[in-house]
Amino acid sequence: MLLYRHTTACAANVSTVGKEQYLALIQEDPTVTIDTSTAGKTSIKFGKGSVTVSIGTAQIPTEIKKIDFKVLDAPTPFLLCLADMDRLKVYFNNTIDKLVQGNIRIPVIRK
Repeated sequence: MLLYRHTTACAANVSTVGKEQYLALIQEDPTVTIDTSTAGKTSIKFGKGSVTVSIGTAQIPTEIKKIDFKVLDAPTPFLLCLADMDRLKVYFNNTIDKLVQGNIRIPVIRK
């Protein structure tokens, strides 16, 4: 899976993805499921916008490790939060547009 860089800061301390992006991902990887038992447990507010409540959690396998993304009914790309990056010891090298974790380099597509 490629991770996309977006100019919006990560919401709070959770990684998020919009429902449409999640649905696009499961077309490529139908093994990814959404845990709807976590619906409503996370509320996200982007900037001055209104609060969006999660509709569930998807555990997404990446080249780094599996990452829990809160799924939102909002037009949101995959946003990997700083808390998860810290936990996974990953950083973004903007000179080569890659996420770096030890010897692992993961391309990031700018959109």
